[in-house]
Amino acid sequence: MNRSTTRTSQENVFTLGRIGLLGGAVAGSGTLLVLLLDGAEAAGAVVAVLAAVALFAARYVAGAGALDPAYRDEVRLLRARSPGMGEWRRNVAASTGPDGALHYRAVLRTELRHLYAAALAEHHHVSLERQPERAAELIGPQLWPWLGPVPPGAGPDGGIPVDVLRRLVDRLEALDAPRAPSPRTGKDRAT
Repeated sequence: MNRSTTRTSQENVFTLGRIGLLGGAVAGSGTLLVLLLDGAEAAGAVVAVLAAVALFAARYVAGAGALDPAYRDEVRLLRARSPGMGEWRRNVAASTGPDGALHYRAVLRTELRHLYAAALAEHHHVSLERQPERAAELIGPQLWPWLGPVPPGAGPDGGIPVDVLRRLVDRLEALDAPRAPSPRTGKDRAT
């Protein structure tokens, strides 16, 4: 037997159906053993525990689509809370002021990245962190350096230009606008 045939047969040994069949056989024989040794009440308890474990496993497998497949963990775009407009006036004023570059890199850039990540994921199905090339295309080459993985190289004595900040907010609003449904399928078009 050649090596590729051996490897293929070894990879197919533990399929989902075989694992389920093996688990069912072990559970059934264990329940039968408990029934013979300890009686019907103990066997009923074993059946209840096995049913609970089976339901938990089925829920875990069925809910896998709602989880991030790379980590099997919830996808969290906005870490602690949804960003609001509460402190935006102060943040914008501080970011456009004399020490604005430091404040922009420390505070405002982070908030803008959270908002862009949410808009890109919700309306365009693009991850700002995992698909930076596609995110850069959607945001635009003039604005991407202000939001990209590396903060802009402005010195501590200058702030973000007001026109750049205005264009960032305008582009965010344009990205956050819901797309028109496709007339053919009724589903959203990918942009």
